[in-house]
Amino acid sequence: MTVSTGAKKVFIAIVILAILGLIAWRIFNPPGPILDEVENAVRDRAAKDWETLEAQVPKNEMNEVYFGDMHVHTAFSFDAYIGGTTARPTDAYRFAQGDAIDVLGTPVKIERPLDFAAVTDHSEYLGELYTINEPSAVGHNTLHPRVIRGIGADTARQNEFFQKMVRNTGNEVKKHPRFFRGYKTTIKAWDIAISAAEEHYIPGKFTTFAAYEWTLGVNLAHAHRNVFFKDMVLPDYPISAIEATNEEQLWQSLDQFRSQGATVMAVPHNSNLSEGTAFPTTRVDGSPIDREYVQMRNKNEPLVEIHQAKGNSEVFAQFWENDEFANFENYNQGTPELRNYVRHALKRGLEYEEKLGINPYKYGLIGSTDTHNATPGNTEETDDYIGNHCQVDLRPETRVRRDWILEPSVKTYKAVNPGGLMAVWARSNTRSDIYDSMTKKETYATSGGRIKLRFFGGFDFKDHYDSYEDLVKEGYEHGVSMGSDLDYELSNIRAPKFIVWASKDAMSAKLERIQIIKGWYKNEELNEKVYDIALSNGRSPTLHSSAPDLGDIVDLSTGEVDPDAGDIELSTVWTDPDFDPNIRSFYYARVLEVKTPRYSLWDEIKHGVKYPDEVPKTIKERAWSSPIWYSPK
Repeated sequence: MTVSTGAKKVFIAIVILAILGLIAWRIFNPPGPILDEVENAVRDRAAKDWETLEAQVPKNEMNEVYFGDMHVHTAFSFDAYIGGTTARPTDAYRFAQGDAIDVLGTPVKIERPLDFAAVTDHSEYLGELYTINEPSAVGHNTLHPRVIRGIGADTARQNEFFQKMVRNTGNEVKKHPRFFRGYKTTIKAWDIAISAAEEHYIPGKFTTFAAYEWTLGVNLAHAHRNVFFKDMVLPDYPISAIEATNEEQLWQSLDQFRSQGATVMAVPHNSNLSEGTAFPTTRVDGSPIDREYVQMRNKNEPLVEIHQAKGNSEVFAQFWENDEFANFENYNQGTPELRNYVRHALKRGLEYEEKLGINPYKYGLIGSTDTHNATPGNTEETDDYIGNHCQVDLRPETRVRRDWILEPSVKTYKAVNPGGLMAVWARSNTRSDIYDSMTKKETYATSGGRIKLRFFGGFDFKDHYDSYEDLVKEGYEHGVSMGSDLDYELSNIRAPKFIVWASKDAMSAKLERIQIIKGWYKNEELNEKVYDIALSNGRSPTLHSSAPDLGDIVDLSTGEVDPDAGDIELSTVWTDPDFDPNIRSFYYARVLEVKTPRYSLWDEIKHGVKYPDEVPKTIKERAWSSPIWYSPK
């Protein structure tokens, strides 16, 4: 049979079209990921002579308190981008300084600027987000970036993509997606974050830090750390959980940075969602924790984040029935575990110190938001509260009805809160002084407000001080500040004394009480006790019982708080009545405000939504100091 000339032409055309289609497909969907090794040198990236400029800032040797947010995500974090966030690192720093930015079509600003902030975009997929976000990026118009950009407000597709990316960080074998164009794209994304931090640093007025989040998942469990650099001596790109697949490898990467001149630390967060991975009992290889492991952990992780928008990590009411204030923003992922919580870890640290001679969980405390809207410090519940998780909790009606993205069996309102802030006592508002105070653990956490809190321990304090200036001077001259160790040599078998001073947030309610939480290890048992040490409205604490709170002081129809409830300032010098000089122990202060309307009540009052009856209508905002430790010789 003879094939006609026309049929031949059709066949040739089909072949040509197929070849062209294949070429176009390869262009549109190039092979990948590109994993060519790229040198990761550490070098000074400073835009100015910051050392000279910082030296010109006045110093206060008694320290000033500064409030900030060191856990912030922008459009260069995969989960923030997929949720609709378009703001970039520079927008986050503008927001922190009081400028309005757009959050999914709504202009948002905070009432009070922050003193410092750090953008901590996920190092995982940082290069991929550069490819997606930047029109000039290689691969920007290929298939997968186009598909991701096209998801838009489709919540089902958002959730599908989010779960896929989260599962990848939780897999035993982690990998970059096909469209990853190599570590040079990660370098370019990191350059954008660094440039934003440099652009907005104003020594003495507003401080920024180069930072990122290392986001290790174990299935969906959170074993995440934020990584902070003291200055602009930085690697060319951050290490992610795809390259450093466990915490020991992360610490090794930080050691490599230090060997080239960087000063860096890591801070764990969301231990409430860690499902036992935050404070493990074994090393990565399954062997028991040993001195080498503890030394690595202590070198790299001086602080822990105790409160943020995805829940509180101090305690969980189910395990702390004797702590009447334990039921505070208690979101827990999966089955609750005692070992997920910071107070338990602090006690376990004493046990390890007894057995190994060194404490792996000697943490100072901080709070942050973990905003995914590029809105650091967005913790104000009395405004119209736009949440911190993109479309998931953007508006009251979505908080009430929408399933929580990390745990679809849970409604969003059960998981979220506006988040916390970090407070630091430092000589000045500069990178060097704030970072040094972080290293010394002279930090504390708040549940979002700006309570001022001082906490000192020693053996030679007076029983009373007439002025704030006197107690601070005495605290530093004759004792140690929060985050420090009591000097056993000075004890002379005397019980330690603690100076605690707290002042209300100028834009919030008055204070209701100060408590000391003591933990100790004795006879193979972990112990703790909560002491009321200062009470408002003329009440006197008793040794063996907790004082009742001030009752129903909030008008649930208007949100008004009884103006006579609480004190503007509380302070005392407290002596441990149960001190045993032979027992290892720690002490930290917890300051509670009087009851105020929770965001859920404001949603009902202002927006007419209705939450289930079990949702709290009021809240006791609070602050937690870093501990002070005592160890016998």
